[in-house]
Amino acid sequence: MNSHIITIGDEILVGQTVDTNSTFIAQQLNRIGITVTKIQSIKDERKAILETLDDTLDNNDIIILTGGLGPTNDDITKKVLTEYFNDELLLRPDILEHNQLFFKRFNKPFLEVNKQQAMLPKGAKIIKNDLGTASGMWWTLPKGKHIISLPGVPYEMKGLFKKILPDLKPLSSSKDGIFHHTLLFQGIGETKLAELLKETENEMKTKGITVSYLPSVAQVKLRLTGTILQKKDILTELEKIKQNLIKYCYGEGDELLEEILGKLLIKNKSTIGTVESCTGGALASKFVSTPGSSAYFQGGLLTYSNYLKQNIADVPNQLIKKYGAVSKEVVESMAENGRKKLEVDYCISTSGIAGPTGGTAEKPVGLVWIGIATSSKTYAKAFNFGHNRKRNIESTVYYALNYLRRILINVE
Repeated sequence: MNSHIITIGDEILVGQTVDTNSTFIAQQLNRIGITVTKIQSIKDERKAILETLDDTLDNNDIIILTGGLGPTNDDITKKVLTEYFNDELLLRPDILEHNQLFFKRFNKPFLEVNKQQAMLPKGAKIIKNDLGTASGMWWTLPKGKHIISLPGVPYEMKGLFKKILPDLKPLSSSKDGIFHHTLLFQGIGETKLAELLKETENEMKTKGITVSYLPSVAQVKLRLTGTILQKKDILTELEKIKQNLIKYCYGEGDELLEEILGKLLIKNKSTIGTVESCTGGALASKFVSTPGSSAYFQGGLLTYSNYLKQNIADVPNQLIKKYGAVSKEVVESMAENGRKKLEVDYCISTSGIAGPTGGTAEKPVGLVWIGIATSSKTYAKAFNFGHNRKRNIESTVYYALNYLRRILINVE
């Protein structure tokens, strides 16, 4: 089963919007064994849509389009697709009622232009949008081909895609379909990881299994790809890697480090708090971004200035004068005092020089100290992340989260 993903919208072509939809769809399709042959972005124009469909349909079994389903005049995808299939638009009373209730729930006026979103092609299977008013459409064509149109708003598109996923799975029944699985690493670079896995990688290649390293800020994804028939071999090998590199390997698939950490804290019936300087609340934000975090995250102190380090986190003035705010002694004091003030089992502290200015020869830009206080011990470690302020803050957050994970599973 081959598929082609098409994103429709000028905002993508001019760089105003990042195409995250294609990434999500490609991940989901590959997971169920449907090959993505191409990802393409086109203008929201009749000619572009029609020509792309003509060029794509012969070589693909499934075409998924996102975008162009809004109520305004520049959203023409639905009309063009209806024309392409020689179909007609009919009012769907059930969708109209759903959309009216949707607007009423948010206290917004329901205009005539919004009514047009309930006008839908007669020959398509309509997928109701529970998170918005732009319905999805699915045409099934001769020779087992499918064209699916979804809204462009990412969270709406994801909601609709989850609804159609059970119907997509049976379309990929071949035992030769693609299977891949991913492990997630933090605290180790792709080069070092590749060096450690050199023998494993060579062995996998002899079996026709591809090994890929996918780096991002402070993290690396390791993906093994093969056929459905090789699924057992792939999962067995990844489990070995996971156990051997548990210090760095924090999860697999789509798991998030903050979610995994939250589960560990709940399992241990432990609470966590933060005292932040250079991260400016970004660490606390990671914790609260996870549903259910109130079960373990108590809160945080934001002590960006030395004055607040002294007056909120009770860091002795003489420590700051003697060692400087970016030091082992200060982050230890921040973490220890924060643990007592917030009445938590663990407290993470951060202090660093995010940049791009403020560094010295002794303490360069990118130098960060992370402290973690427990009931029995206080940990502190220095890192140097470089000169990019945004990356330094993001890196500090991920290193702090994995630092705590390693302490919780007794590998630190």
